[in-house]
Amino acid sequence: MCVGFWTLDHPEYALILCSNRDEYLDRPTTPAHWHSFGPISAQDDQRGSVLSGRDLLAGGTWAGVSRTGRVALLTNITEPPRKYDSSRGDLTHSFLLPRAPKRMLKAEIDEFLEENRDRAYAGFNLLVLSPSASTGDLGPRPVSLDGAFLTNSGGGGTIVARMLSDEERRCGGMSNGIDRHGANEWPKVQHGMRALRSLLDELPQRAAESEIVEHLFELLTWKSEHAPVDRADLRNTIQVEPIPIPLSSFPPVTEQATPSSKCYYGTRLSTVLLIRRDGSVTFIERDIWALDESGAVVKRDSGHDRVFRFEIEPEGPDSIH
Repeated sequence: MCVGFWTLDHPEYALILCSNRDEYLDRPTTPAHWHSFGPISAQDDQRGSVLSGRDLLAGGTWAGVSRTGRVALLTNITEPPRKYDSSRGDLTHSFLLPRAPKRMLKAEIDEFLEENRDRAYAGFNLLVLSPSASTGDLGPRPVSLDGAFLTNSGGGGTIVARMLSDEERRCGGMSNGIDRHGANEWPKVQHGMRALRSLLDELPQRAAESEIVEHLFELLTWKSEHAPVDRADLRNTIQVEPIPIPLSSFPPVTEQATPSSKCYYGTRLSTVLLIRRDGSVTFIERDIWALDESGAVVKRDSGHDRVFRFEIEPEGPDSIH
């Protein structure tokens, strides 16, 4: 039940994006670090091309950014659980790794659709962003991003893609509904988009980065008046306080779980990603809910954010930066 909000239309920033990752609290995961989707390790690979956390069960990631400014954000679609041969985390993996030569985003997506034409995935929504071919050198011309939205509209469905609309570039949101079938009407999506619009309208254009970051993290803390009691209520709240879910209803996440035990599901972390028009990137990951060594649910201290800063690098021989 992840959620994300963004704008590609700020005068100072090519991208302002914030997102929550909602997941079982005992699902093994690494914190954000540099890597290239090789053997899984929580240690930074200083030569790694992708910055993201990693899912230790499937090896992929739910969200990340590459050194060349490519961004991917994945959410699932709410549906009964089923097993598929292909992992949704492979979709972000495929997009974030380096590609050469540089091509238009639409051409890359057409190739992606062809490569995945016969593959079945659990239901997903996928936002992909890439520096525009019109960006030019980082000299006098600012960075801008092209964006697209991909989905299979539910488990095993055909993957389709569309470029982001002008309205979605100004202020976009996504969660776990089906595109063009009420997805944007979910209360959490509506609230988050209204909050982001208000933030963009009220903050001065040259607001301090730290001020923008904290406002975005605050946006991600919104909860409905009534705490959710099951997964069906999660469309009503952006930050999900841990919900105990009997394993008789959902498959175990870890081998140590027993049929009589419960898994806790909630917002594990929040992420803010900023890409300035000059190509500088700030990525901040904040833990929210976790399990301690005894298996008890704990709220994490926000004073231990993982902060990464870097500059966008050229991609392929036909560099656009």
